[in-house]
Amino acid sequence: MSTETIKRIVSAIVLVILVSACIYYGPLSTLILLGVFALIAVDEIYVNFFKRKRLELNYFICQGILLGPYIYLNFLDRAPAIIEIFVNAGVLFNLVLLVYLFAIDHESKILDKVSKAFPYISAFIILFPIMSLGSLFYFPKWRALFGILLVINFGMDTGAWLVGKNFGKHKLWKKVSPNKTIEGLIGGVVCSGILGVLSWAWVFDRREPLLFFVFGLFGLLSQVGDLIQSKFKRQSGIKDSSSLIPGHGGVYDRIDSLLFLTPFFAIALRYFY
Repeated sequence: MSTETIKRIVSAIVLVILVSACIYYGPLSTLILLGVFALIAVDEIYVNFFKRKRLELNYFICQGILLGPYIYLNFLDRAPAIIEIFVNAGVLFNLVLLVYLFAIDHESKILDKVSKAFPYISAFIILFPIMSLGSLFYFPKWRALFGILLVINFGMDTGAWLVGKNFGKHKLWKKVSPNKTIEGLIGGVVCSGILGVLSWAWVFDRREPLLFFVFGLFGLLSQVGDLIQSKFKRQSGIKDSSSLIPGHGGVYDRIDSLLFLTPFFAIALRYFY
C-alpha cells in the first residue's frame, strides 16, 4: 500500500469521525463544523481559484457575506421561511452553474473575468448550498436526512470509482475530467439509487419504487457538481482546491458534489418527507 493511499485512508477516517461526532452531539456542533468548512471553502475559491490576495478588503467582504446570514439565521433568529428563500436561490444559482458547465467553452476566460469583476461570487457559491444544509435541521429526523444525503453522495463516488476502474472504457468528458467514464457514471447513479432507497426504507419504513429514480437522479446531480468544480480547476490551472486534507486536496474538493446536490435535496424533501 502506497504512502498516498495510507494518507487518504487516515484522512478519510478522521473526517468521518469528526462529522459523525458533530452530528451525534446535535445541531449546534454540526452548524459550527459546517460554518468552518464553509469559511475554508470560500477561502480556497477566492485565493486559489480566483487568484486573489487573502488579506485584502474584498476577501473579508466575501467572508462577511457568508457569515452574516449564516450566523444570524442559524444561531440568532431562526427563520425557516427566509432559509427557504436561500434554498430556492441555491437551485436557481445551480441552474446558472449548469449553463456555465455545458454552454461555456472549457478554454474560455470567463471565470477569470467574473472573478475580477465580481469576486464576491466566491461567497455565494458556498452560501446558498450551506444554508440549504441548514434547512435540514427543521425536520424531526434531521440526523437521518444528513445521513441519507451523505450516503447518496458516497454511493455516487464509490459506485463510479468501482465500476469505472473495472469496466470503464468510454470517457465521459475528457476535456473537463479525463478520468471519469460513462460506465462509472452509470454505476454511480445505480449505486446511489440503491443505497438511497435502502436508507430511506430503513429510516422511514417507506418502500416506493419511484424513489430509486429520485435518488439515482440525486447521484447524477452530485456528479454534475463534481464536474463543475473540475471545470473551475482546469480554467484556474490548479489540481486541487488546496492541500489542507492529506491525500484529498482541499475542503472544497471534498464537498463540491455535496454542495451542488443539497439545494435539490432540500426542495425534494418538501414533497417526499
